[in-house]
Amino acid sequence: MATPQEATKASAEGETAGYLDMPPERRALAQAHAAMLSATAGKVALTLPIGADVDDFRRVLAAGAKP
Repeated sequence: MATPQEATKASAEGETAGYLDMPPERRALAQAHAAMLSATAGKVALTLPIGADVDDFRRVLAAGAKP
């Protein structure tokens, strides 16, 4: 496990969760997955009206995930 100083250094370098001990391949896959989720959430948010709430967001996201 990383020390608090290592966690601070990784954060300063801009690497998300850099203090986690994981292989580079797994970190790259996790970052790609997070980017995909973020892009999907952004697309769903753009389709909703201004007054939408979290339940509307969940409904549209679930509808889009169905095959």
